[in-house]
Amino acid sequence: MSSVALVLTASAQAPAGRIVTIDLNRVFTDYYKTPIASGKIKDTAESFNKELNEMVDNYKKEIEELNKLREEQDKPEYTAEVREQKRKAVSEKLAETQKIQRDLEEYRTSHGKILQDQQLRMRQTILKEIQDVIDKESRDAGYQLVLDKSGTTGNGVATVLFSQDSMEITDDIIKVLNKNQPKTTESPKPAEKKNDKK
Repeated sequence: MSSVALVLTASAQAPAGRIVTIDLNRVFTDYYKTPIASGKIKDTAESFNKELNEMVDNYKKEIEELNKLREEQDKPEYTAEVREQKRKAVSEKLAETQKIQRDLEEYRTSHGKILQDQQLRMRQTILKEIQDVIDKESRDAGYQLVLDKSGTTGNGVATVLFSQDSMEITDDIIKVLNKNQPKTTESPKPAEKKNDKK
């Protein structure tokens, strides 16, 4: 995650606010909506991969059939007419296999793009929700500056080299984000065995 600095301007009458830090990577990971969205993307990816694998298997079968036809087309025991028919069959099978290969590559490219776009939209949506909560909570608390301690510079150096624990608001933001988290339904208790003895 790139370095993020959220600058919140205090009003002219208000005193200068505090500078605080946040670990956006942890906020993103611990937000209850993130694993839900990731699970949906994983399901989509698995569905795509299943269909792609079926296409690959079909392509392999077509290649095997093409190779068999190629082996048979020039057998000396065949008449010239039969060999010509075999060559025609090879040509048709080759065209068919090439089309399957093009379809396979097109599917891989297009559905890879669909998955990538879905991941990007999910990330942007969740980050926007996180950003809105940070903005509101920081304005309400009168913070002047919020620095993302999980970010790094172009040289790979942490953007925040040191900060006191008392300056960090990560847990507070996570708590606000997760306050409306739906409660997981408890698994039903196993039914008690009835005593058949009279």
